[in-house]
Amino acid sequence: MAQGQTKWWRLVMLFLSAIMPAVQAYGASASAAPLVLRYAEIIHGDGQAVHDGHAVTLINLLRQLLWLRDHDYHFISLQQVRAAQGQWRALPAHAVLLCFDEPATQIMSPLLSILHVVRAPALVGLSSAALSQDAMQQARQRRFFADPDITLASEGDGLNRRVAGDPQGDPQWAATTRAWLPKLGRYEREVAYRQRAIRAVAMSIQHLQQSLRHPVAAMLWPGGAYNDIVLTAAHRAGVAWSIGSTALSAVPGSHVLAQTWVTAAQAPWDLGRNLAQPEVAQPVRLMHVNLDYVYDRDPRQEASNLEHLLARVRASDVNTVYLQAFADPDGNGAADAVYFPNRHLRMRQDLFNHVVAALHAHTQVRHVFAWMPLLAWQLPARDAAAQDQVVTLPSRPDFVSNAYPRLSPFSARAVAVIQDMFEDLSRHAHIDGVLFHDDMTLSDYEDDSRFAQKVYRRWGLPAQVQQIRADPAAMQRWSFLKTRYLDHLALHMAAVVARDHPGLLTARNMYAQVVLHKVAETWYAQSLESSIANFDETAIEAMPFMEKAAYHAGFYRELFDHVRALPHGLQKTIFELQAKDWRQGGAPLPSSLLADTICMLFDWGVINVGYIPDDPFKNSPDLDILRPALEHHCTEAHSQP
Repeated sequence: MAQGQTKWWRLVMLFLSAIMPAVQAYGASASAAPLVLRYAEIIHGDGQAVHDGHAVTLINLLRQLLWLRDHDYHFISLQQVRAAQGQWRALPAHAVLLCFDEPATQIMSPLLSILHVVRAPALVGLSSAALSQDAMQQARQRRFFADPDITLASEGDGLNRRVAGDPQGDPQWAATTRAWLPKLGRYEREVAYRQRAIRAVAMSIQHLQQSLRHPVAAMLWPGGAYNDIVLTAAHRAGVAWSIGSTALSAVPGSHVLAQTWVTAAQAPWDLGRNLAQPEVAQPVRLMHVNLDYVYDRDPRQEASNLEHLLARVRASDVNTVYLQAFADPDGNGAADAVYFPNRHLRMRQDLFNHVVAALHAHTQVRHVFAWMPLLAWQLPARDAAAQDQVVTLPSRPDFVSNAYPRLSPFSARAVAVIQDMFEDLSRHAHIDGVLFHDDMTLSDYEDDSRFAQKVYRRWGLPAQVQQIRADPAAMQRWSFLKTRYLDHLALHMAAVVARDHPGLLTARNMYAQVVLHKVAETWYAQSLESSIANFDETAIEAMPFMEKAAYHAGFYRELFDHVRALPHGLQKTIFELQAKDWRQGGAPLPSSLLADTICMLFDWGVINVGYIPDDPFKNSPDLDILRPALEHHCTEAHSQP
């Protein structure tokens, strides 16, 4: 290279090194997701009856968009989002992407006029069924979608309707529901569901593009409900972008933007206030619900039980429910029946999804978790995996071992059964999260099964538990690896459920001793640090009666201090209090004691609280006493518990 060229090249490299930080920062800002406002229905509003809280009149739409424009919000198109994701061009500050579900043909012209007035592009959904057979109407639809400010989205053929999600007939979105077929007395087969969903996505995209002579740029999932099956179908049909209830997805190459619904009741300034103050994570107010309290062989009694539960949840003002999905009639701690259809255990009744749907439809609860065992499954003897159980070595006379019968987490056959159970749950329940039961544990004398011994060898450890226990270094490594193994196994099961429920939340129960004593990781294969890092919520069983604590306030304070010392400790843990004294035959604890404890925890700085169990038929705990405490209305000094 000539000397002049060398000098020029050095100058170029110096220039590039100088601007690289700015380029990287530009790329980071370009990848920021916009605010996606979704309008479910636009109506004229001239005396038209509004039966849906999501129906927004044209005049209110205009007011909202003008307010946003005049307050420095910038309307963008999906093409701009694509460019930002590709780091070609950054999005403006306060970027807003407008989305409209399937507008009626007579609404298209005034809607387009409003968008032109405020200079706002929009993503507009349509299904093949909405394509008019009338030539004049077809021409109007083509003109609408040919406008450069309009981007066409598909809502799928037949996916934007509701089907029966269970024998009780709860209506749920066709895109993600294996429909209950009452005439056949069974659910839609998995193969049939997949064929229906995949065909609905592909045919809708093809039909819209042929009829409107315009490309489909995105999927506008009905109700925001989607799963990896329909997402993959859209991706294979050439549509990579989607609008849904959450931005999370496991499908490679797919881009799902999380939506914010706009409701009829929102005035322009209300909408602006909501945008200016993004939602902060709401403190958890938790009720642990035993589905056995609802179940009854008499349908009328069961319906009454459910109404009683719903009324109680409304009265409690809790926002999260951990709902039991399994049954343990023999009381040995292992699930030998469940409340959802599955391939391995007896279904006591197909009840779980019905109660989840009722909680969402008739209470203020935001998140319903399926409370599930990880290992404590009591399989029928005919199931080959029933014999693959955790083996516990005889321990010291004063050692209290975990009494739950559990499948060995190191048996591939047992893990396959466990995965089937979580997969069956995911297909038959519309849940927000999964809570892993406190059976997610291995003591320092477990597991000595032949399956576990093979894994220990792969870990570079002696095969037998007795040999490991004789070596302190091996013991420490073994404890750490078991903790990590159980955590990863639970997260794998959560990922299985998340294929049907993107954005699934994860929670796990944890013994208080694990928090109080670092050495307890060896006893239980549990770690608070690991749990906070891997799960959305850790529900600590803060139960001094169970722990036989002499000084209850000191017990709670020690728990609090340990949790507070960890990064995100208070934000990601729930202090789960006992409402019954199981050492005294399950006698209810005084509601005033529970309320005083909650007030004390709040005074210290605890964020998330809950209790177990709730007995709706004995008013235990008494909600008139408990609710003020849950709402931070602790006006009187609490007594020391």
